[in-house]
Amino acid sequence: MKKRFASVIDFVRPKYRAGLRVRVGLNWRVLLLVPAGYLALWAQPLRPQAPPTPTPTQVPPQWDLRHLIANAEAADTPEGSKAYAQQLAQMFVSPRAGDLYVDAFADRLSKADMLARRGEKSLISESTITQAFNDLMGRVHSPLRTDAKVVHALRNTLYAVSPALSTVNSNGSECLPSEAVDLMTQLVEHNGSLEDPCSPSIPQEHRCVEKFDAGVLLLPYCQSHPASHNARLFNSVAKLLKF
Repeated sequence: MKKRFASVIDFVRPKYRAGLRVRVGLNWRVLLLVPAGYLALWAQPLRPQAPPTPTPTQVPPQWDLRHLIANAEAADTPEGSKAYAQQLAQMFVSPRAGDLYVDAFADRLSKADMLARRGEKSLISESTITQAFNDLMGRVHSPLRTDAKVVHALRNTLYAVSPALSTVNSNGSECLPSEAVDLMTQLVEHNGSLEDPCSPSIPQEHRCVEKFDAGVLLLPYCQSHPASHNARLFNSVAKLLKF
């Protein structure tokens, strides 16, 4: 059976779940490193007979949620926009494309985002993001596809994490370029779906993972191609997102 993500903490990007690993009964739960107000909404009470000892985990800087939110909150300034775009580029673009390409991608994203925030560039529709993800999956020979309903639901989820991460309440079915790249990253992580196509009752079923995990499918493609091919792959996304 397919597993439906029941809450924000289930659906938000797993690499954002970099906060605390705590023992809850027989299962491990991961609590997000988010402001206390959000954490209070999501964290479930622990069983009294098993008080946990939280253990911090190491997270690459580009996956630090607090850092991402701080950059997003400052993204309406030139310096803030550059920092936010750089972090998003490091999250989305394969390092196989090379540092120079990642920097160039970030620079183009920052400029497009600032123009869109000033009303000098059109916003990006949810249908365009859907097209960009489906095109990316097709290029790496993945059967995975998404639709605009998934994109919109994901925007609502990001807004629940922090209003700085999503303009869904102000821009309806359109979003900023920076938001579009974050959404592309999220779609890859969640296989373009609100459901997990692999049964949670079968730990790491390799055939299922190899067939339905977008990240697993994307990784060998990027690793087996030179930097120039990687650059073309991510340029195709940038072209569809109009930056």
